[in-house]
Amino acid sequence: MSAQDGVEARNARKVYGTGQEKVVALDNVSIVIKRGEFFTLLGPSGCGKTTLLRLIAGFETPTSGTILLDGTDITYDPPNKRPVNTVFQSYALFPHLTVAQNIGFGLEMRGHAKAEVDSTVEEMLALVRMESMADRKPTQLSGGQQQRVALARALAPQPKVLLLDEPLSALDLKLRKEMQSELKRLQLETGITFIFVTHDQEEALTMSDRIGVMKSGSLLQVGSPREIYTRPADRFVASFIGETNFLTGVLGKDAITLDAGGTLPLGASTQAKSGSKVTASIRPEQIRVIETDAPGSLPATVTESVYFGTDSHCHFALADGTEVVVRLQSPASGDVGLSRGQNVFLRFEPGALMVLEDQA
Repeated sequence: MSAQDGVEARNARKVYGTGQEKVVALDNVSIVIKRGEFFTLLGPSGCGKTTLLRLIAGFETPTSGTILLDGTDITYDPPNKRPVNTVFQSYALFPHLTVAQNIGFGLEMRGHAKAEVDSTVEEMLALVRMESMADRKPTQLSGGQQQRVALARALAPQPKVLLLDEPLSALDLKLRKEMQSELKRLQLETGITFIFVTHDQEEALTMSDRIGVMKSGSLLQVGSPREIYTRPADRFVASFIGETNFLTGVLGKDAITLDAGGTLPLGASTQAKSGSKVTASIRPEQIRVIETDAPGSLPATVTESVYFGTDSHCHFALADGTEVVVRLQSPASGDVGLSRGQNVFLRFEPGALMVLEDQA
């Protein structure tokens, strides 16, 4: 895509402090976020995702590097000169103003005519499905309703880019899931570029068009949720995006001879050299439990079974003690029929094993 079609960071670096107090929050990150997509920056606390968001918003300036919007350099433009709005963890609603007044506040400060403000507020109330609550104060709203008001206020000026800094973290699980669907709906209906920051991999997988995984100020991998989940770039990405099992062994031409015994075929080509010691990954849902030996299976012993409602996470020990977790769908009885100490075989889905790193 052309660099003129969205948000771009070129070699963005942000350093706080000097000498022994020096902290590199962002380390030469380059990324292009397409116009009109829902893009998520995902990573643990301190990885640099919020710092990058603040550079795009204009709340911080990079130590070096460039920030562009639609091909225009906005690196040193103040926040109020950028067609960008931000929704924070704290909704920052004015408690003395009604819902409608909160939504229209920014437009009034920009000098928009009253008729235009009223029309936009009405449109935003409909967009977030809160027409009946226009005259309520924030204290009369639930957390999810307050979040909708904050979103409507940020969307009212029709920014080119909406930045969302972990806006769902204060909500309970059920409400958070509802707001995930709501955010995606709003993004699709408005066509505005959403850049969402979170440490929650489920949020990233369910809402995003693409995900950027960050660690220690660096961008490790960018791709669709499916690409990130099924083809992680390294061990950190594999472990951070969902649950996975790591197995070690020696790489052959098209298979791995595992330290736990047995040989399993690879799921994709790898840059690691044949004969080298490697770590491979396989997801819990890509393993089946069978009672008799079969090609592509390994002997294992049940060590624990944890019931999660829709499924159970069953823990097994391989011959060398390596732990493997398998996700099994719960039957109507809720009992997957496995007992601690039971000997079974684990069948690995063909091609599901992926080499992540060369240990040689």
